[in-house]
Amino acid sequence: MNIPGVYDLKTDADFRNLIQPISRQEYLQLEKDLIVNGCQHPIITWDGYIVAGHNRYEICRRNGIPFCTIELHFSCKEEVMAWICRDQLERSDLPEVMQRFLIGVLYESEKAADKERTRFGSYQNIYGSGQEALSKTSTAIMIAKKYHLARVSVEKYGAFARALNEIGKKEPAIISSILSGKYQISHNGVLELAKLPAEEVRRMNRNLERSNPDFVRYRKPRKDSQKNRNTNPSDEPAASVKDMPTYDPDSEITGLTLTIPSWISSISRVEKAADFSNISSGAGEKLQKSLTDLQNSTLHMLSLLREYSND
Repeated sequence: MNIPGVYDLKTDADFRNLIQPISRQEYLQLEKDLIVNGCQHPIITWDGYIVAGHNRYEICRRNGIPFCTIELHFSCKEEVMAWICRDQLERSDLPEVMQRFLIGVLYESEKAADKERTRFGSYQNIYGSGQEALSKTSTAIMIAKKYHLARVSVEKYGAFARALNEIGKKEPAIISSILSGKYQISHNGVLELAKLPAEEVRRMNRNLERSNPDFVRYRKPRKDSQKNRNTNPSDEPAASVKDMPTYDPDSEITGLTLTIPSWISSISRVEKAADFSNISSGAGEKLQKSLTDLQNSTLHMLSLLREYSND
């Protein structure tokens, strides 16, 4: 860690997109705290780029508030992105779409980092031409185990992250709207949107912005975009929830899947911290009833999944 000062740091859009945005109110509260108390936590950097602490850096620079930095050491950019994803996934307040995006980026980054390490001889490639395929599978399995997901879900989220990256190249502003939940676009809708030309993506974003509800849904960008391909921008119809219905059959299941790890973590924490010999009978009975209800619900859910997976 260096001595406190006002340093010039660089920002990377790929790193910044991995950080959950804060609200305007939260930003103002953070600014007030930094002005009154100073910057108590160091800004994490890599090769002069901000890895964690973007908002604090902006506020400190604008107000001349000294801050410290800690430089992390990675062999490539992909390792940095994987680190940010793992760090962000520890948060309990992430929206579902942000969780899917982070897991997808983690998967893609780990694959790319493995390829870089192989290229520079960080480990011996003993599997010949089959190493890349094995690396992809192993990476997906490891991430799936860590976040209590199916391997195919990890790979699906990887495709989602790649598509968002392509969309961001054509219209960077749309990324935050999707990840914040302002634009609710189905998985397949995101994949289709990524295939459209840049001008059509920008036109789509203008339409969605003009609709101006709290959020809008969109499912079939290609069809609507082609219909309006020869339309002048001034004649573009505003998007609406009614005009853009969506249905993602995996959304409820995915949300539950991403919630369960927090339950497991809570149970594990209580197992380690609680003194079971001293708990009251009332507290123990209430917990037993809740756990029994959870067990019954879990068994019922497993039964449903088995029934429909055999169709």
